[in-house]
Amino acid sequence: MKRPDWLTLRALAWGAYDVASSTYIALVPAFFGLYYVKHVAQGQPGASALWGGLAALSVLLAAVLGPLAGALADRPGRPLWVLAVLTYACTLGALLLPVAAAQGAAMAALAFLFAQLAYTLATSVYDAQLVHVAERKELGAVSGLGWSLGLVGGMGAILVALAMLQGLSPGQQITALPQVFVAGGLLFGILAVPALRLQARVRAQPVAATVPSVPLVQGVARTVREWRRHREALRVLLAFFLVNDVVVTIQFFIAIVLSARFDLSVAGLFWLGLLFHVIGLPSTVLCGVLADRWGQRRALFLMSAVLAVAILLLAFGHGAWVPGTAVVLLGLVFGSLQAVFRSLYASLVPSHQAGELFGFNAVAGRLSAAIGPLIFGVASTALGGPTWALVLLLVPLAAGLALLGLGQTGPAQPEPA
Repeated sequence: MKRPDWLTLRALAWGAYDVASSTYIALVPAFFGLYYVKHVAQGQPGASALWGGLAALSVLLAAVLGPLAGALADRPGRPLWVLAVLTYACTLGALLLPVAAAQGAAMAALAFLFAQLAYTLATSVYDAQLVHVAERKELGAVSGLGWSLGLVGGMGAILVALAMLQGLSPGQQITALPQVFVAGGLLFGILAVPALRLQARVRAQPVAATVPSVPLVQGVARTVREWRRHREALRVLLAFFLVNDVVVTIQFFIAIVLSARFDLSVAGLFWLGLLFHVIGLPSTVLCGVLADRWGQRRALFLMSAVLAVAILLLAFGHGAWVPGTAVVLLGLVFGSLQAVFRSLYASLVPSHQAGELFGFNAVAGRLSAAIGPLIFGVASTALGGPTWALVLLLVPLAAGLALLGLGQTGPAQPEPA
């Protein structure tokens, strides 16, 4: 069988970093929320709202710093250096979580903020490299490849977590979660070493050499003033803002929702997480290929419909079959939605401004990720549970798709810089 043209060593080297970073994301954000609500802030009124506010603050900080980090990474010879510094800052934050949690809710919140901020900035720098490793007609497939490789890392991390929780009672599993977070940080840091080295060996010739010498902040300000040159990219950013609001809210609250509605143990939640990764592994690549053939916007509409069904099932479904079915549906489209949005946006930005413009992509993603968890946490507390808070997620999902439908349906080329 002939190897697909998009399956290059450069694409594999780029995707290898996703393997490393996904070990952190599979273990820390969702399960730290469960740990924070059920242990660190146990007994405090509005614990879910407190967690939503903490998650919101972490991504708001990333929104402010994202364009600057991206513009810095656009400088010649800087992308891997910036990525490495942010990676090991995240690792350090994860390692500090148990010590910080022992000091109380405030210190636990600070350690999580530090780790999560470093992670979100690192991923925006990493995402920007996509335009240098794939042809525009292959962006969907390569973006999907990165997500799928990341799911391999997530599966490995979950298996490590399940081994650590083996033989513990449900209550002991909650209190053992800080050690799981440490494992996530260590796996991220260890696996990032060969991933970064491989990228250094096969990275493309630096296109940033043609960028005019403009001070960092001044360059970002200029891009803001000239937003009309990137009008279609901005439309996609706004659609991503709304859809990502739903995706990230589910990421931060899925463990809390499943625990509250179906009384699942921590180990049971990790087994569902493993199922999510197994389903997502092939589906993310297939959805990326489908997006390249079918059109990215059509693929996004289809995947969003599946996401809506999963949300309604989580809100109103009853019975032992519901958690598994909902997780399967989420696995089919969760990573795929973000990967296809990433490829659609990458097709609209000039390569020499990729880091900077993906920094603005990070702003849209982080702002929406801040608003979603905050509103969901408050709504869940005010409405006495997550059911109607889940239904509220359908509003930004529908609005994002409506905005996406207003954009051009054919291939788009960004205006030259």
